[in-house]
Amino acid sequence: MQPPAPVEFAHKSHPIPNHKLKLVTADEGFNCDGCKEPGRHERYRCEPCDFDLHRPCALAPPDLPQHRLFRGRAFRLLHTPPPTEPGYLRVCDACGDKVSGFVYHCSDLDLDIHPCCANLPDHVALDGVEFVLCGAGAGAGDVPRQCAFCTEDHGKSCGVSRSRLDRRKVWTYRSCYDGEAMYLHVACVKEIMVQEIIAAGNGGGKNYVIADSVLRGAMKKRSRTGKKAVKCFLKFVLSVIVSVLFGDPTGMAVALIGAVVSNV
Repeated sequence: MQPPAPVEFAHKSHPIPNHKLKLVTADEGFNCDGCKEPGRHERYRCEPCDFDLHRPCALAPPDLPQHRLFRGRAFRLLHTPPPTEPGYLRVCDACGDKVSGFVYHCSDLDLDIHPCCANLPDHVALDGVEFVLCGAGAGAGDVPRQCAFCTEDHGKSCGVSRSRLDRRKVWTYRSCYDGEAMYLHVACVKEIMVQEIIAAGNGGGKNYVIADSVLRGAMKKRSRTGKKAVKCFLKFVLSVIVSVLFGDPTGMAVALIGAVVSNV
């Protein structure tokens, strides 16, 4: 069992005397000053400096424990990304987003993982149905370009605009439900939620409700009974994935996903 998180402590990324980071919760979103990625709800914060860290970023160990997708490989926590060749964009090998701050880096394979992404579970299971995390290594060739959130027209379906990325090259959750394969791209899940948080912050909706088209790809080929069961399962799976990606272990994501499903 892990020890409880400290209520406050001094962090070396914020070396101002007497400015400890305090564990706080708030409904509004924030940008982590460690990994530079968005977050929600729980964070470590220095109020006078408006400085925030995801809980996983603040408490990240110096070395990433052995990861199932990279057995035998060492990942070291860096507060600044390694330099790259001109014109090369360093991205997280889990979600496909740019690496701009804290990152776990494997020098042997030149791999990079955001601290929050590194916490994504190997599998998510409910009532005998399981989603298994797949990387870009062995077996990833079977992962399709489209997941349950994708259609042929990405821009109009789930809002995912990163057409430059081949989603098979980043992490995917794969399952077989009622004899039919189902895939969830981590990149798609993350970008959808980022867009909704941004829209809400700009007055786009105080409840952060995702458009009902988000789950359309997963539902369109199923019977009425099948659709209901899939909604319930996806509600649970998405709550887990989103909670981890946004460094929010407190359950805020459950409410967000509940709002999504209720509007489908």
